[in-house]
Amino acid sequence: MKIVLYTTALCLISLLAGISPAQGQAGEGYTFITGERGPQICVGRWIPPRDVALPGVCEGQIFGLSQLSAISGKQTVDRLDQLFEVLTSIDQRLAVGNDQMNLLLQATENTQSLLVQQGRQAGEVLQDAITRRFDDLPTEILANDLFKDELARLKEDILEEVEKRYSPKPAPPQK
Repeated sequence: MKIVLYTTALCLISLLAGISPAQGQAGEGYTFITGERGPQICVGRWIPPRDVALPGVCEGQIFGLSQLSAISGKQTVDRLDQLFEVLTSIDQRLAVGNDQMNLLLQATENTQSLLVQQGRQAGEVLQDAITRRFDDLPTEILANDLFKDELARLKEDILEEVEKRYSPKPAPPQK
């Protein structure tokens, strides 16, 4: 609060130093004048005097520097309060968004784990079925050693292919 008042006063002093009496800023509605009570500000339209001996007319309100500083400080505080409320609202929305993102990430990790587990189970079921089927071959077929060796290689090739397709994939890196 002190910084705002100090900055406002400093700006007003620097403006007063560069402006002669009754020289205004018509576009902004502020005119700095020197009156009997010291420097003052006309907030509104300033009509300059027609003669040097006559005073000008302010169509609006005339404030002293301290009054204008107080009003400006109050407006600044009000605007900062509004900004703080907006930033708090944004922070709350971001927090909700981050919570939802974390839930989605956790759900994705759980789904990936389940898929790996299902793949592993499917591979084990296939390997058991293939092994059982080859072990259940009739002994008449296995009587020929050459045929028996070829069937054993076929069994190993099929099991290797099942292992490649259904082996657990490495988990994605954690962020």
